[in-house]
Amino acid sequence: MKTSIILAIAALTCFSAPLRAAEEKSPAIRLIELMDFANTAKAGASASFAPVLQQMKAQGMPDEALKEVTEAADRFFTKTFEDPGIKADLAKVYEGAYTNDEMEELLVFYETPVGKKSLLTMPQIMQESSKVGQKYAMKNQADFQAEMQAIMAKYPRPDAAPAPAPAAE
Repeated sequence: MKTSIILAIAALTCFSAPLRAAEEKSPAIRLIELMDFANTAKAGASASFAPVLQQMKAQGMPDEALKEVTEAADRFFTKTFEDPGIKADLAKVYEGAYTNDEMEELLVFYETPVGKKSLLTMPQIMQESSKVGQKYAMKNQADFQAEMQAIMAKYPRPDAAPAPAPAAE
């Protein structure tokens, strides 16, 4: 009887080990879930879409229409970031950028109070950082446009009409 119990335990162990391994999630999937990717991405997308809504409102779109546009955008963001295939595709991105050990370290960090705070504040920080970047881009835009025009003048498009010759004096 003792032998049959040992054999039964051994058989259960052999058969349950592959099942447990299949249930374990990769570090990349665990990281994506811990980061609450879908909700974080939806919040970031909504924040990025807010200026579009403001522009629509400034152009006279009625509040009822803005509400419908907002709801349609929210449905779009939800459908996009909760798509069943997105986790697997994102996992490949993380696996290409980090080793499993590095992802395990990120998991440990994101479970700390500062890690949790960074996950919560990152969308807002990215949005505000984007505004700062836009401010400085606008500051330098005229110089860049002038430089681009000079470059384009040196290399006219082949399908463009030739520039008129300067008038003779």
